[in-house]
Amino acid sequence: MNSPPRVTLLSDFGTADGYAGAMKGAVLAVCPDARLVDLGHSIPAGDIRAASRALARAAPLFPAGTVHLAVVDPGVGSGRRGLAAEIGAQLYVAPDNGLLGGVLGPAAEARVHELANPDLWRPEPSPVFHGRDVFGPVAGALAGGAELASVGPEVPAASLVRLPEPAPRDLGDGLQGEVVAVDRFGNLITNLTPGEAGAGGRVEIAGRTLSLSRTYGDVAPGELVALVGSAGAIEVARNCGSAAELLGIAAGHLVSWRALRREAD
Repeated sequence: MNSPPRVTLLSDFGTADGYAGAMKGAVLAVCPDARLVDLGHSIPAGDIRAASRALARAAPLFPAGTVHLAVVDPGVGSGRRGLAAEIGAQLYVAPDNGLLGGVLGPAAEARVHELANPDLWRPEPSPVFHGRDVFGPVAGALAGGAELASVGPEVPAASLVRLPEPAPRDLGDGLQGEVVAVDRFGNLITNLTPGEAGAGGRVEIAGRTLSLSRTYGDVAPGELVALVGSAGAIEVARNCGSAAELLGIAAGHLVSWRALRREAD
């Protein structure tokens, strides 16, 4: 027995105004059998970077053939392209504004097509709600078995908008990076990874120096801890609290990793 097609949804629409529900309805109007899964609708308004990270964190874990509908689209109605892409074994529908950068990666195999077939859209699409009138119906069509090429012409994956990411700076005895995101727990997510930083060492942030630990519970409640988070990046957290509130830090704040100094023989 075949399982029903899956469509995930990610947006900055929230849940109070019916926008996310309208987009779901547009999917189901085309593919009534689709199983809808919310990745989340609480992305900060217009925050494409946060959406890209959230999509990259969750989408690759789904079964092959899942359609991922991601709409954080401050440029809706402008000249930006709408896209449908096959990346690895997954399908994505999103605006061409950098949102797909996290799942594309440097080595991902991708086939990308521009949304240019109005026969797949809702009639007379609103210029300010493409999530409902363009992206949603296209996602439903793909979930129902439509070929990727049916949405419009193929475009080079290299032509997609990419958001520049800050790169760590070499300090000689370590690396300097920055906080790139603050999650809902107040954890400070950095752009430093264990591969760049090496094993062990110390993290310096806002005048604090923290040894790298394994998990949040390695320190007492209320204390700060540095560790490698589930997405593979070094983060600074507070056990049973918010590191962002305690330190008064937001995205963009500098953070350093330094190797442990060897004692002289």
